[in-house]
Amino acid sequence: MNAGLSAAVAAITGSIVGSLSSIIGSWITQRHHDVRDLLAKKIVRRESLYSDFIAESARLMVDALGHNVSDPQNLIPLYALLSRIRLSSSVNVLEAAEETVQTILRTYPQPNLTAEQIEFRAVGSDDPLRQFSDTCRKELEALEKHL
Repeated sequence: MNAGLSAAVAAITGSIVGSLSSIIGSWITQRHHDVRDLLAKKIVRRESLYSDFIAESARLMVDALGHNVSDPQNLIPLYALLSRIRLSSSVNVLEAAEETVQTILRTYPQPNLTAEQIEFRAVGSDDPLRQFSDTCRKELEALEKHL
């Protein structure tokens, strides 16, 4: 085989291998960034969802402590948030959310508390949202480990 031809084939092969390596490396890097961005957006959406659920649950819990009867219209936002949690969250978070809703519903028929009693319970260790919050924190920490 001609030495010039061998050199040309080697040069072309080297160029092809170098180009493919660069293209594949860029593709892998871009894919990795896309996956990280998607996961980061998922974490932000879940944090927002969980925060909304906590705010609505706290509002309804205070209402349940002070009133014996609930207007069913007041529960619609909570059930909507629960359904959104059902769409995107783990089974553990969903179970904790459902338990929170059940706690609120069980609280309405109980005797009303005064404002001072509600404040005392809020400051005390009786936090009906604690299990949900802790479960959400664990899930979000597990997702962040993948970033």
